[in-house]
Amino acid sequence: MPPDARSAAREVRELRGEIRHWRRSRANASLGQAISDAYIGVLAFVMLGSMLVNTLIGVAGLSEEHCTSQGCRDARGLLPWVVAGATLVVLWALARTFGPVYAAPSVAYWLMETPLDRGVLLRGRLRLLVAAFALAAAAVAAGAALLAGFGAGSTVAFALLVAGAAASGIALAVLGQSSTRNPVLVLAGLALAGTWGSLLALTLHRAPELERPQSAPAWWWLLGGVLTALAVVAGLAARRLTRRLRRRDIVRGGTLVPGLGGALANLDLALTYDVLLAYRWRSRGSARSRRGGPSGAAALIWTDLIRIARSPVWLVLLAAAVVVPYAAQTAGAERVVVIVVAGCGFLAGLPFLSALRVLTRTAGVARQFPTSLGATRGAALAVPAILLGCFGLACVPAVHRAVDVPWSTALLLALAAAAGGLASGVRWVTGRPPDYGRPLITSPAGAVPTNLYGSALRGFDILLLTTAPMLLAPSDGGAAGSLVISAIVLAYLANRK
Repeated sequence: MPPDARSAAREVRELRGEIRHWRRSRANASLGQAISDAYIGVLAFVMLGSMLVNTLIGVAGLSEEHCTSQGCRDARGLLPWVVAGATLVVLWALARTFGPVYAAPSVAYWLMETPLDRGVLLRGRLRLLVAAFALAAAAVAAGAALLAGFGAGSTVAFALLVAGAAASGIALAVLGQSSTRNPVLVLAGLALAGTWGSLLALTLHRAPELERPQSAPAWWWLLGGVLTALAVVAGLAARRLTRRLRRRDIVRGGTLVPGLGGALANLDLALTYDVLLAYRWRSRGSARSRRGGPSGAAALIWTDLIRIARSPVWLVLLAAAVVVPYAAQTAGAERVVVIVVAGCGFLAGLPFLSALRVLTRTAGVARQFPTSLGATRGAALAVPAILLGCFGLACVPAVHRAVDVPWSTALLLALAAAAGGLASGVRWVTGRPPDYGRPLITSPAGAVPTNLYGSALRGFDILLLTTAPMLLAPSDGGAAGSLVISAIVLAYLANRK
């Protein structure tokens, strides 16, 4: 071999040795970094978990000491079941919204065109989703069981019971993903009806006196086994079904994820609601237009009435939310009932503020009206104000019994709480997006604008501000002060450009 060839071969061997050494050192560094990250994650999970468990046990001990009335004992016995039902409703609704099996549009378009078994790529997503939802349901159920005073064995059994129900529902949702009649919608409706029925029974003092067992009853284990078997059977059937899912079945949820990710990255809950609302109406397809009606600012009132006629379920939910303040009063919440009334009005009144949201996000639409900006937004607030006023009137007896004040004072307190809920909702939907033109601050996520983290508390700050006078002084003066604060907030937000 010529000398030049031998030297070249020697250089190649040395280069290969250096590459192998670099790869080995990089693998060792990556392994060490992974072990370090895993250690920190496990340590943080154990520390935060133990702090949370100790806090829940302490709160449960205080509840056991101070919860002496019959209504409080009934509410505490129903707490785990109500929380479990509400958790299942939320998780099943999310599963139905996202698919539950979904893929990004870029992945779905090349995935669905290949002649291969596409279920190989979708089964991993299904397993991850079922495991995440089951763990979330188990964690929430365990926390509620600890607050109710369950023992360690019954807490674990109850958490496994709820986790099995959540996993079964997710698997059934996959079975109905390719059709409009999904069985998980029926399950979510039944769970919602059961949760609302429990609150109604508590309000009417007809709630069953449930025990808080220290050890799990035998029928819990039997029901848990049945749910686990159902989850396994439905999961195996869903696993086989993934290969037959069509493009439209998996793209629908995939188009929703980027929008939600961007909204949550900015901590903008109102934008998250906008994304979900747009997704809902795109899924519906179309709606019949209605001609005629008044002109000017009164047209906004007319469109709000048409919107309610198209989606009467929001009106039903607002009426159903009246039960929550009465249940809180039965449980012995006392002055806190005022916050419950305002909070329920805030959350249940958001769907009726869609017109105000459009006028705020698109200034060009507001300029087309022949009235000033304040008058235009005020017209968009007419229907929500009337509905929340009726909601406050329906909660007057709950406030009267909880605070023990005359009926006239209870009327003012309930209306002031409803006005606070309206002001909180207006603050929530009229919030401005993060302004990256402002000076930035350093955070673990990088440079962020100063108003980014405050957007997560938008609406709730006004809720506390408007209810603080009534909490400090549940009287005519406190109600008047709360009404004045709500009026100032509404006037400012309606005229802010």
